[in-house]
Parts: sequence; C-alpha cells; structure tokens
Amino acid sequence: MIWAALVGAGLAAGCWLVARALLPSARPLRTLAEELVAPRRAVAAHAVPADGVRSRWRDLAARLSGGTSPRLAADLAVLGRDPLRHTLDKLGYGVAFLALALVPAVLLPVLDVEAPVLTAVLGALLFAIVGWLYPDLEVRSRAAAARRAWSAALTVYVDIVGISLAGGAGVEDALMVAARAGAGPQFEQLDATLRAAQTRRRKLWQALDELGVRADITPLRELASAVDLAAESGSRIRETLLAKATALRVRQLTDAEAEAQKASETMGVAPALMAIAAVVLIGYPALARFLSG
Repeated sequence: MIWAALVGAGLAAGCWLVARALLPSARPLRTLAEELVAPRRAVAAHAVPADGVRSRWRDLAARLSGGTSPRLAADLAVLGRDPLRHTLDKLGYGVAFLALALVPAVLLPVLDVEAPVLTAVLGALLFAIVGWLYPDLEVRSRAAAARRAWSAALTVYVDIVGISLAGGAGVEDALMVAARAGAGPQFEQLDATLRAAQTRRRKLWQALDELGVRADITPLRELASAVDLAAESGSRIRETLLAKATALRVRQLTDAEAEAQKASETMGVAPALMAIAAVVLIGYPALARFLSG
C-alpha cells in the first residue's frame, strides 16, 4: 500500500512538472518591465539563436523560469545571476543526477543481481528531484552571504557619504562620490545603479530603494528611506546618515555575536556525543553480563 502511494505521488509529480513545462504561467509584469531597462548585453544574451537540442533546451528553461518565485528572484538578483541561466543549471543537475541514479539499474542486471524495478524508478525520481532542487539551495546559501557582504559594504558607504557631506558636497554628489570611492561588487553595483538613475534624471534614493526591493536588501531600503525622509523634510541629513551607520554597526555586531554563539553551541555537540558513546561503551559489558546472569 505504501509503495503504491509512493509510485502514485511520483507519477503525479512528474505529470505536474511536464504540464508546467508545456503550459507555463504568465510572466509577471515586473519581470517584463525589468527587461526593458536591462543592459543591452543581457538582452543580447537572451537573443542569441541556438540550433537543435540547445534551442529546445533553452526554450524549456525559458518556460520554466517564468514561474520563478519572488524569493528566488531576489536571491538571483543579489547574486547578479540570470533566471534563465539558473533554470538551465537546474535542468542540467536534474539530468545528471537522474543519469547517476540509472547507473546501478543498468549495472546490476549485467552482474546477474536482481533489483526491483519499482525501487530503481523511485530512486531515479528521487535523485532527479534532488538534482533539480540543489541549485536553489546553493543560491539561497550564497545569497545569504551576499546580503551580509552588502550590510558591511553599506556601513562603509554611509560613512563615506557622511564625510562628503561634512566637506560641503550635496546629497546626490555625496552619494555618487561614495559609490565610486569603494571597491568590490557591491560598490560597482551601487555606482551603476546611481549612474543609470542620474542619466534618466531620477532621484538617486529612489533607485537605491528599487535595488533594495529587487534584491531584498533591507539595509539598502532603510538607507534610501532615511535619505528620502531627510531630503523631503529638510532635516539634517548628515546626522541622519551617521545615526544610520551606527545602527548598521550595532546590527552587524549583534549578528556576529549570534553566529559566534551558534558556532559555540555546535562545537559542544561533538564532545557530548563522544561522552555518551564512552558511557555506553563502558557500561554495555556490565549490563550485558548482568542480563545474561
């Protein structure tokens, strides 16, 4: 009964994946709007024609990438990765894990070893699902590290903005100078975002807020809100940014202490398990002799 339920669930999942590939959901309006303002090289990368199997493979990935969840889209945005490329990776991992699971099913009959067909099918489906989900897990882990790097970079960025404001620069000039003063992918993305906003004659803090929303970077959204509030209300923006930098440092210190505490607790698990194993090893002979006697 359990095997029948598992087979039915596997077939249902396979039918659902096939239906989703053949009949993809409508692409969100936000995705279409982002493609309109994407760099030309990114648009050109999607427009490169392919032949035969590569064309069909890319079409299938394009259909599947249309249903990307908002959380995964934010993780890909903070890493600067293309959803289509990510879907191609998922298909590749799925096929590779499926092929790996089929190797025992092919070798066992050659070695005159009987293997249940149902077990081979379920194992292949399980491996294919693991391969399909593995890139998502990797992206989630890397996105968390990227957001921590963004928090550290924004702390330095706010300090440089405050120094520029103290030197007599305007708000927009201070934001632009601070973005060009730093190094690393975060500052490069800030510089590109601010340059694009300045070219389109848009408010720079609105562009920062959109970047924070797209990549789900909470400190960046808070920074944009603070600058917007200071610019609109006429308050002293330098003091506002200094307070924001202090808050970011406190948050980073709190996160670092939490991670250190978590690491300490994890390190304490191994000695505890070793102590339990030693007690069992020492006490088992005496317990076995007592029960046998």
